[in-house]
Amino acid sequence: MILEVKGVSKVFSGRGKSRIVANDDLTFSLKEGEIFGLLGHNGAGKTTLVNQIIGLITPTSGEINLLGKSVLKSPARARSICSLQPQSQLPLGFLTPAQAVTIMGKMRAGQGFDVKRRMERLFEKLDIGRWANTEGQRLSGGVRRLTAFCMAVIVPGNLVILDEPTNDVDPVRRRYLWQIIREITSDGTSVILVTHNVLEAEKAVDRVAILHQGKFLAKGTPSAVKNSVSNKMRLEVSLTNELSQIEIPTWAVSSQRKGTRLFFSLPQSSVLAAIDWARGQAEQGRIIDYSLSPTTIEDVYVELTSEKELLTS
Repeated sequence: MILEVKGVSKVFSGRGKSRIVANDDLTFSLKEGEIFGLLGHNGAGKTTLVNQIIGLITPTSGEINLLGKSVLKSPARARSICSLQPQSQLPLGFLTPAQAVTIMGKMRAGQGFDVKRRMERLFEKLDIGRWANTEGQRLSGGVRRLTAFCMAVIVPGNLVILDEPTNDVDPVRRRYLWQIIREITSDGTSVILVTHNVLEAEKAVDRVAILHQGKFLAKGTPSAVKNSVSNKMRLEVSLTNELSQIEIPTWAVSSQRKGTRLFFSLPQSSVLAAIDWARGQAEQGRIIDYSLSPTTIEDVYVELTSEKELLTS
């Protein structure tokens, strides 16, 4: 195993005698060449867990082993084994992408010619070569994010940790990035993908864990996680405009809205009722179109976290 996390909890002290439980008894492992998706909204505890894996934060309890040795005992070793793309944007300043990536390659003991060749290949695959020699302060957020990704994988460690790698990145280059993430595992390098972009991550990961309020609500292969909330369907509708208000139908197990898109999770027994409802909404001019498909990891996340909120409210 590349990584073993056993019963890890992290508790921070709040004001007075209050305690903030960022991670609560988390356990999982990661094999060579595997992509593990760590999914959850901001504040779920994802970055806190990452900081413990690379030895920047000490767990309140539990154990973390990298390549069979304790991170708690050798945090510097952990950082030499791992390559990290942080969630926050890197302030490149006057450095160009080419300079920043080259410096990182040398810091990770890469050979000059190999680093240059790999950098050129990464820039070409991500279609950012035109900005290779542009000062960082003049770059868009998306290009800076992709530069940070290249810095993390120019000489990857045994474990690459990518914290929200697609933030600010346009849809086309996001697709290129997912392809490269899969490619870097071909030599046994493992990847932890930290993201709240659940729908995109589902297509890239081998296993996934849904983290909410510091706890794992589900983990396993994407298909196993989806089956954990039974075989439901997903109805997606396109509203006429963002001001459109639609009453949630009784057959909907859960719902989520993103701008003019509305998503429902529903049991298979309600498929015909859902189609009739969607047709009626279209005839009344409330929606433009609709589509029905099997449930996604995003649907599972919405349903599990909604249930959790109801139980704790």
